[in-house]
Amino acid sequence: MRTLVVLAVVGVCSAAPFIQDAPDVQAEKARFFQAFNAAQAAATRHQALHRPSPAVQPKWYGPVAATVPAGVDGTITPVGDTQEVAAARAAFNNAYQAQLRATVGAAPAVHSYAPTYHHAHAAPQYQPKWTGPVAATVPAGLPGSAPQVADTPEVAAAKQQFFSTYNRQAAAAAAPSHRYF
Repeated sequence: MRTLVVLAVVGVCSAAPFIQDAPDVQAEKARFFQAFNAAQAAATRHQALHRPSPAVQPKWYGPVAATVPAGVDGTITPVGDTQEVAAARAAFNNAYQAQLRATVGAAPAVHSYAPTYHHAHAAPQYQPKWTGPVAATVPAGLPGSAPQVADTPEVAAAKQQFFSTYNRQAAAAAAPSHRYF
């Protein structure tokens, strides 16, 4: 019954005519919209006279660029480097190789197995590609790998304190409660 009363009130409220603006309010609204439209037209004319409108980029309806080969007719046409790019690449590779040669022997080499390398055929001056196992799959304690680092006395004491506190808290949380609500 309450729902029926609420729906009746809502229906009556929505059926009542809207309150009309007073004549002075209607006149002020009309004057405002006239001034607004005039200002907007003047701004549009000013913009058109003093600034060229930007060219609109047409929307692309063709295939995705990644699916179109570089030579649109189906042939792949490689683009050669300019002389500046070739010189910069050679300078970088020379500096890189010099740095590699300078650092050889700086870090101790740990040999636990013999990895296989594939050298790039086009440019042998690049670093060879690694084809051995992923580092995340190699256990840390493999024979021949670097030994585990032992905890310092401070770290061992901190671990012991943490675990004893944790065990006390876990035991307290697991203890049966005799409180009744």
